[in-house]
Amino acid sequence: MKPQKYMFISDVHGNIEMMQKCLEIFEKEKADMLILLGDTSGGFYNEDNDYYMAEILNSLGKRVEVIRGNCDTSDFEDELNNDMYDDDILFINGKTISIEHGHRHNMYRLPQNCGDIFLQGHTHVPILIEQGGRILGNPGSVSRPRGTDLKCYIIIDEKSIRLVSLSGEVIKEILW
Repeated sequence: MKPQKYMFISDVHGNIEMMQKCLEIFEKEKADMLILLGDTSGGFYNEDNDYYMAEILNSLGKRVEVIRGNCDTSDFEDELNNDMYDDDILFINGKTISIEHGHRHNMYRLPQNCGDIFLQGHTHVPILIEQGGRILGNPGSVSRPRGTDLKCYIIIDEKSIRLVSLSGEVIKEILW
């Protein structure tokens, strides 16, 4: 089986410009899947962009998965061709990865059976750490980071997990 490469972003909050930048990076990274860890829609802030955001994501077909965040609206969800999930378990290159937005479970209150890696959004703070035999990560927000100016994404491939800034700087890498 061909090794897989996944890109994770979070907390876009309807920012079309940042979503388009992330799509450019997704293509440049030659990733197989783009996973959005919640708060993709404009929600309270920018719901006028929900239709355009859905169109962008729908253009990726089955190469995108959207996790439901606490600011995602049902109107946005109705515009998507693919289902939204509260959480999911992914199997990537022999690793078990649990993903969700972070408002129900998070790296300080892990879900049961969360696997080798737990990824979340919600806090807008980018982080990638090893703790208690697991890797815990959050790409932060690509539109409204907190506690830093870094707008980041996470890449998982056959050799590592990386927290990378939108400018391409590897902030942290954990090798398998």
